[in-house]
Amino acid sequence: MTKQISRQIKKIEKKEKKGSYGVWRKGFCRKYSELLTRIQNNTYNSLAETNTSKDEKITCRKGCTYCCFHYVTVSLAHGIVIVDYLYKRKALLKQFVDNYEKWYGKGFLISDSIDNMRIQAFSSSIPIDRIITDTRPLSQHYLEMNIQCPFLADNKCFIYDVRPTSCSGHYSVSPPDWCVSDSEQQPVLHNIIPNDEDLIEITQLSDPRLALYELTLPKMINRLLNEGSSPLMTEIEQYNF
Repeated sequence: MTKQISRQIKKIEKKEKKGSYGVWRKGFCRKYSELLTRIQNNTYNSLAETNTSKDEKITCRKGCTYCCFHYVTVSLAHGIVIVDYLYKRKALLKQFVDNYEKWYGKGFLISDSIDNMRIQAFSSSIPIDRIITDTRPLSQHYLEMNIQCPFLADNKCFIYDVRPTSCSGHYSVSPPDWCVSDSEQQPVLHNIIPNDEDLIEITQLSDPRLALYELTLPKMINRLLNEGSSPLMTEIEQYNF
């Protein structure tokens, strides 16, 4: 790894852990991580039960990274937890800093375009299905550009324990190589959404807007590392979530 942790990131980490906010943040990250683990287990077990009744098996395996090239968003709430995870694992933080520069060259502009469309749509109360339809062409283009997630190293997700719910609830029951973007075979995928009880509980851990405000995963984490959470929380005020 060629990149080191910058003074700015160190300065922000110290600020994030300071005072009453630091106390709140510590408790929030602990509770969120515990709930996230429960949600991941619940979604996996739910799919496993469904697959058993259909005589299907989950084919996702460690080292299978085809889905790690998709456009993925993360909420501000979840982003704070991922950053806390990186603060405790400086080698992984350095890995992200190194990988982010490579990602930025290919992925930032298109991700920024999608993020802006999503934020404006949400703040205008446009239905979610309309937002998905409007941004799908750009998301597909992102996939076709073969942009690797900067949290991928040695064919493994190094934030696997706190990965976004869109990743943890996404499973294949077809041969792994069917997931290649140019595969002639259509992969059989299942997306399991957390149940209402879990979603409500995770939203109630903080201001609900922290769970609603989303950005592209790498962009959100980079901003939290270099700017801290305050600027992002301030941005939320201008949107009608």
